[in-house]
Amino acid sequence: MSMDPSPRLDPTSPAPRPGLPPAILTVLIIIAVLLALIASLLVVRDRGVGAASPATSSPTAPATASPQASSPVPTAQPTSAPSVTDEQVLALMRAEVRRDPADGQAKGDVDAPVVLVLYSDFSCPYCTMFAQQVEPGLSDLVADGTLRVEWRDLAQIAASSPLAAQAGIAAANQGRFWELHDAMYAAADPRSHPEYTEESLMAFAAQAGVADLERFRADMTAQQTVDRVAQATQHAHQLGITGTPFLIVNDAVIGGYTPLEFVRQTVLDQAALAG
Repeated sequence: MSMDPSPRLDPTSPAPRPGLPPAILTVLIIIAVLLALIASLLVVRDRGVGAASPATSSPTAPATASPQASSPVPTAQPTSAPSVTDEQVLALMRAEVRRDPADGQAKGDVDAPVVLVLYSDFSCPYCTMFAQQVEPGLSDLVADGTLRVEWRDLAQIAASSPLAAQAGIAAANQGRFWELHDAMYAAADPRSHPEYTEESLMAFAAQAGVADLERFRADMTAQQTVDRVAQATQHAHQLGITGTPFLIVNDAVIGGYTPLEFVRQTVLDQAALAG
């Protein structure tokens, strides 16, 4: 079986297509480094909700341990994601940061020391939890110039995920992406996968203060917008990112939902390293 010789940001995800002839030793080293990184995050996820993937069901409460079960031996738990050290993987991660002042799907100072690249889906229940429980706790870091957030569409959870992502681009064209983002996630139930229609998205756009709704509809359904969303999803898959939410935080990665405290400390750690 051939292996994809390219480094991947999420080594636990299957490659989206057959790889090229391998450079086996290099690949194994990269995968070993990344698997160690992901393993360090799994302990923290046990305190919150597990990582999401396209086939993951809605979040559920963890099972309660029986009174007869013996208590586990306490172990030290990481409080933030460590920096990636593999230079090839770091190059891939850093290439995802745009710092484009005209990016309508980004917020925060373009020169902020930390950039959080967020791969998300409006129909993903874990993305809903991230928007409702984590993002508000980072708003002060955006306001004080520490953090910039750059959105990336990974629209795959539900049949209407691409349409919802197209609506986000249409709102961004009129400078109202984050307002639409907030309205849609505020209305979403984190125990389900929301489905969207053109009409429901038009209603969210009106709620978000999009000025020209006819232009919004035209932009949302334009072939150029459809292609842009499809290309963004394909690009994420080529990087090995197939689950949402997925975060690149400067030189650290967080795969799946993790609590606010973990994400915030990762941002602060990366800010300190950035000097």
